[in-house]
Amino acid sequence: MARKDTMKTMSKILVTSILAAALPAFALAGRPRTEMLRAKLESDDRNYVFVTMHRGDWRHAPENSIGAIKGSIEIGADIVELDVAKTKDGHHVLLHDGSLDRVSNGKGPSTNYTLAEIKKFRLKGEDNKLTDYEILTLEEAFALTKGKILVNIDKFPRDPKGVAECARRCGVEREVILKGKFMPNSLRKKMGGEWTGIADGTFLYMPILYLDKKEAAPGFAAWQAEKRVPFAYEMCFPDEKSLALLSQLEAVQQKGGPRIWINTLWDSLCAGHTDERGFKGDAEGSWGWCLAHGATMIQTDRPVELIRYLKSKGRRNLGDESPKAK
Repeated sequence: MARKDTMKTMSKILVTSILAAALPAFALAGRPRTEMLRAKLESDDRNYVFVTMHRGDWRHAPENSIGAIKGSIEIGADIVELDVAKTKDGHHVLLHDGSLDRVSNGKGPSTNYTLAEIKKFRLKGEDNKLTDYEILTLEEAFALTKGKILVNIDKFPRDPKGVAECARRCGVEREVILKGKFMPNSLRKKMGGEWTGIADGTFLYMPILYLDKKEAAPGFAAWQAEKRVPFAYEMCFPDEKSLALLSQLEAVQQKGGPRIWINTLWDSLCAGHTDERGFKGDAEGSWGWCLAHGATMIQTDRPVELIRYLKSKGRRNLGDESPKAK
């Protein structure tokens, strides 16, 4: 082989090696990361802890924006929580409050505007200054997340059937986590024909249980009686007086039962075991407490610090789970 050809071949090998090193393991394996995450969720492995970013990477871009979603992916989170509202002409947009006032230069509820009108508004940053970011549709968000990160749909009760239909239409039905305070029969009615996606396990549904409320125990019992038990429960508790149900689920989870999701966003959701407590130096009293009480899914506003902590505990080895049959 001529020296010129040899050098060219060596250059190609070097470039290929550099690119290969830069690519995530899941890309090299030819599998979307979401497929690996879904397989891990459905496995009996309770060592890996899933990190969910609350409204995306809102510290560096407006909540629910393109930047917030891309930032979540770049940080290495497993799930991005997005909020859904509807427009006057029936489109789904990313908006937490249902109102435009807090997050944009628009005024009033999203249902007062068509999608074309909403697209003219711009989102505010954390400093309340106007940015160039526009309000995303749910379809636009799914185009960004597909194959890269799972999506937790908050405000799902605003339109359960419509959100499910949108997910199917975008081909991400196995990449979304739907959640709400519904009892099974109530959700069946609201989902219509899309309930089959819940029943056969295509969609992941997660009931929210407020442990200090009297509805928590009946809600847990109702969902546990279903043929397909939810893969996880979101547990919210303002203090440690009402953790009996959490302890009960912790025991079930160790046998491969439903996972425990805890929000460490603010005191009323986790009895004071918050992100800020961890951020200020008491990681064991924050995220460590959650792990000790069975949490394998944590929603956070401090993803970088949480991921660093979990890695130090050996709780971030995704591995290469084989996906279960669809």
